[in-house]
Amino acid sequence: MTDANTLDTATLRLFDEVARNGSITAAAELLGYTQSAVSRRVAALERAAGGPLFERLARGVRLTPAGRALHRHAVAVLDRLERAGEELSAIHGGNGGTLRVGAFATANVDLVPGTLRHFARVRPRVEPRVIEGLTSRLVERLQAGSLDIAVISDYPAGLPAGFTLRAYAPEDLVPEDVAPPGRVPEAPDTVRGTAPDTARDAARRRGDAEDGAGRAVLLREDPLLVALPREHPLAREDSVDLRELAGEAWIEAAPRGQPTLLTAACAAAGFTPRGGLRVAEWTGKFGFVAAGLGITLVPELAARGVPPSIVLRPLRGTAPARKVYAVVPANPLPAALEFLRLLGQWEPCTTPSPT
Repeated sequence: MTDANTLDTATLRLFDEVARNGSITAAAELLGYTQSAVSRRVAALERAAGGPLFERLARGVRLTPAGRALHRHAVAVLDRLERAGEELSAIHGGNGGTLRVGAFATANVDLVPGTLRHFARVRPRVEPRVIEGLTSRLVERLQAGSLDIAVISDYPAGLPAGFTLRAYAPEDLVPEDVAPPGRVPEAPDTVRGTAPDTARDAARRRGDAEDGAGRAVLLREDPLLVALPREHPLAREDSVDLRELAGEAWIEAAPRGQPTLLTAACAAAGFTPRGGLRVAEWTGKFGFVAAGLGITLVPELAARGVPPSIVLRPLRGTAPARKVYAVVPANPLPAALEFLRLLGQWEPCTTPSPT
């Protein structure tokens, strides 16, 4: 019975060289061993294999039937190990493997697909996989190791429990030896009342977050625009005062009893929004607005997905907005860092409503 414990990689490589060259002497020269050392290793392998693997000829050696069988398996094993090494090298270099990207629904309208388009140009050998979900679920998956990067939002319920603000300079998350220089947008200071000692100290006080499993960079604030049917009297205005919408029916689907950006903004404007139809899915909301059955708020991230029967208008004054973060594990893949860099270069739609 063959002792599998003796079939280590070095022994298989030696066995392969002897078999390919048909000579113990030639294999010893190629591997930098003495002929006697190779002969001893071959003899030990034959004892472990339970019988001869080579026929000794006048000039060289030749595989026996058992030797040919073992050589077939040895070649397969060595080939798989070589391919594994190449794949691992590509993954660690950010040039291969799979990148698992999680994102909430409206980030998949333009932010994520637009970033993936650019990512495919600079990392063509990395296979992206996109998983859509709510922020809480995406964070769970990232912490469980089933996502490499996640795009999350603090709306409507804020960041998941356990997140604490901690500043990282963008270059700390996207080192120059992993990705070419890029821009991660600056965020409002998270540390107040402390004068920075250096420019780097100031950079470290920009808005990033961290939880126990990784780090989150604030990508941008995403203002909410009001979606109106094209025939609405205010649709021709460049912007809308929220107080002008006090009598409108709002199409919403936030959990009952939970504060939302709409209710907070309306309260600041001095009124309570009138409830309307409860519709959760964004394309469904668009259909009801287009039919004149109410109005709704639409994140700027989703502006490119709005049909021509609807116009989007910014709200004057302090418009409600949410924060959008990119979260990576504590030890992110180079490909995830490159994707993060490209997320920071995304530009929002500059014409959020049809003209």
